[in-house]
Amino acid sequence: MIMSTLSELTSKADYIASKNSHLKSQWRTYQNSLTQAVTNSNKKINHEFSCGEEQDIRFTLFNHFTVSIHLSDDFYSQDIIYSLNMAHTGEDPDFRAFAHATLSEEGKVDSTVDIRDKNAVMEHYLNKISAIYQCIFDSLQSNQPIHSQLEKLLSHV
Repeated sequence: MIMSTLSELTSKADYIASKNSHLKSQWRTYQNSLTQAVTNSNKKINHEFSCGEEQDIRFTLFNHFTVSIHLSDDFYSQDIIYSLNMAHTGEDPDFRAFAHATLSEEGKVDSTVDIRDKNAVMEHYLNKISAIYQCIFDSLQSNQPIHSQLEKLLSHV
């Protein structure tokens, strides 16, 4: 009885570890595709790779705004979270989610974007962050404080 239980647990543990490892591998592929696409892009979007920890990628917009992209902290999470740092310079980071996507085991984001296709990954990402650019643009055009407009944008997410 104990042997079959141990055998079952070992089998289940192997399955769980394999699934989780595969998802983490897909996440690393997505990170690499996005980082390379942004780094090698000749588009003038005032956007640069700033740093990345093991679990996230960060880009800086206009040498000021920091965007973080990471998987949710839940075990085996397929939820990609796009966050913007709302802290003022010198304060501890205060990242707030403004968009989400889903990463599948099959290597797709939101069921349609192949994570190995750098151009498709870049286009998907630009669609996600376009609301941030629009908010900054609208604030500048209407001479409104940018930070408070971004707060309003993030409160709707």
